[in-house]
Amino acid sequence: MKLSDQVYMVGSGKFGLQLSHSMDCNVYLVDGGHDQYALIDAGGGMDPEQIIQNIEQEGVRPDQIKYLLLTHAHGDHAAGSAFFSNQYGIEVIASKEIQPWVESGDQEKSSLAPAKKAGIYPEDFQFPRCKVSKGVVENDTIHLGNMELKVLETPGHSQGHISFLLEQNGKKMLFSGDALFAGGKIVLQNIWDCSIQDYARTLSKLGLLRIDTLFPGHGVCLMKEAWKHVDIACGYFERLEVPPNL
Repeated sequence: MKLSDQVYMVGSGKFGLQLSHSMDCNVYLVDGGHDQYALIDAGGGMDPEQIIQNIEQEGVRPDQIKYLLLTHAHGDHAAGSAFFSNQYGIEVIASKEIQPWVESGDQEKSSLAPAKKAGIYPEDFQFPRCKVSKGVVENDTIHLGNMELKVLETPGHSQGHISFLLEQNGKKMLFSGDALFAGGKIVLQNIWDCSIQDYARTLSKLGLLRIDTLFPGHGVCLMKEAWKHVDIACGYFERLEVPPNL
């Protein structure tokens, strides 16, 4: 599904448009020009072939995809990484903090056990190990064709969470993972690395950007005036309250 001149949605699960397996997050395909593409997040890996079919329906070959950029290490965003890396040689990029977790398939750091216990994932859900080609930090730049994506550290939902900022034609587009959703919603969970204080600092930082477009990890995208939704979330934190959960 084409969202803009550069961005397609090629995966989405039960909290989105259901373009692929129900366990998938929103998976985006970014056209950097010069025959180079990147995926933003990998989905849960339970039926990654459906994501490939969606990519091919947009007229893009998997061998044109250079990078897979991960926002964080939770299973619905990262467990599909090994498939894309092993099958198509796509280079995986993640934050330096989560790099060892992805490479070892660390179920503790990714909070897989409590998620299974809570019924979020089925008991047979797997997080295969996957080599990460590059670990990135705040303000690193990823070059893709004729565009650049800037790395922003956005913890709160989880440690090592990053978002990707794309500026094109005077517009700011943010791939936010699980840092922010339409309506100023967030996702707080009872897991080891979810932090209200980190979330508040992240939203305050995002508020300074005045983003135009939001491509979140679940739910609907915001194609204009996305900054208004950031302001809603910031308003809750400023009142010492917590924004509503997605």
